[in-house]
Amino acid sequence: MSELVSWRPTCLAKAGLRMKYPEYLASAKRHNHACRVLKAKLDTFDESDSNSEEFKFLVLSMYYLSGYIIECAQKFKIFELKQYDPSAEVDEPNCTSAGIDYRKRIKTHRFDSLQNYLDSLIGGFSYVSDKREINILLKKWSPEIRYSHIDLEYHEIKEFYAHSNQYLKKM
Repeated sequence: MSELVSWRPTCLAKAGLRMKYPEYLASAKRHNHACRVLKAKLDTFDESDSNSEEFKFLVLSMYYLSGYIIECAQKFKIFELKQYDPSAEVDEPNCTSAGIDYRKRIKTHRFDSLQNYLDSLIGGFSYVSDKREINILLKKWSPEIRYSHIDLEYHEIKEFYAHSNQYLKKM
């Protein structure tokens, strides 16, 4: 499976492959690295390029991956707090054995649902921001965002990424 570790966790599951929970943290770190590279690239664009399709695509990609940083970090922390066996595959039978409702608690992309479960285990790991703009982006985020053609403000997505990065550091 090591050659597949770079895949997103949801791709692994769809391919019929299971991951182990520490791979959620590894995935979050890979997404963070990708966002750092995207930010560096985006910062090289002139303001006149901000309406180009490439610029918009890169901003959308940064938003999409920043959201996965949060989701993967939340899932990692849930498994860590539940003292889930790091060598056990993350699947419905193993989750059930560990007292985790896989379909309800893990197989979701909703930050608020994951956060509610995380809060039931421990406090102090909220993904919510003090900034209204970030919270709006958090509420709008979903994996399907990658298929959209929405215009996003780069400065807001840069802040969203910074927020995601800070959340990852809590893990």
